[in-house]
Amino acid sequence: MSAPVVWAALLAGITAALAVPSPARMPGQVRARRGLPPSAMAAVLVVGVLGVALVLTGLRGLLWAVLGCAVAFTGGHLTSRARAERRRRRAGAEVAHACQVVAGQLRLGAVPSRALLQAAADSDCMERAAATQLIGGDVGRALREAGAGPGREGLVSLARAWELGERTGAPIAALTLQVSDQVRGERAARQLVDAELSGPRSTARLLAFLPLVGIVMGRASGGDPVGFLLHTVPGLVCLVCGVLLACAGVLWTEQMARAARRP
Repeated sequence: MSAPVVWAALLAGITAALAVPSPARMPGQVRARRGLPPSAMAAVLVVGVLGVALVLTGLRGLLWAVLGCAVAFTGGHLTSRARAERRRRRAGAEVAHACQVVAGQLRLGAVPSRALLQAAADSDCMERAAATQLIGGDVGRALREAGAGPGREGLVSLARAWELGERTGAPIAALTLQVSDQVRGERAARQLVDAELSGPRSTARLLAFLPLVGIVMGRASGGDPVGFLLHTVPGLVCLVCGVLLACAGVLWTEQMARAARRP
């Protein structure tokens, strides 16, 4: 067996060993080492892929591997962020509707248990609080636990209002109405911020593909930019650097947009 194959197998084995999480600790056993977090696992896998590419195919293979990892990481990051943002928006809309239902029911004279049951019938986020109310448990704590997820921060405000009403005897209807108005206002502000940030984010993604226009123009003027970029080492280095800079620009813009959305 040749040396490159041996090194490739060794690197692949080390990568797999580091990436696989350790088994859970059983009662009475010594605490086992936890598996690597997702970011560390991704870093280990990238290093393993680059090492295998360098051993098997040399410098050109390493450059292609760097390019592929950069594009894959950027695309995966944008996709995961978009999914998380959609989940946050759905959760925020559900919480706003639930708070509005609770406030409306209490304002109409319904008892708290009836108001929570009506909200739970329309919103899954209120099911735990409604069940806790039926058994005489701590509704405020149940609301806090339900509000731990992204986009459900309004339930924490509702929990504070509920606990304040229980401790002081203040009218819960008025408190929940204030919370409902607050949640709707915060949601409207977030939607406004998202609308304002959509332009810069779209511009950044468009600029990432702008170098393709330069390649087309170079081809139209009689040059061979594609051959230079793909079939020469200096051209491949330029291609990798350009792709890395484009990916960094997109990720930087996304990070700034995310920071602007924070309260």
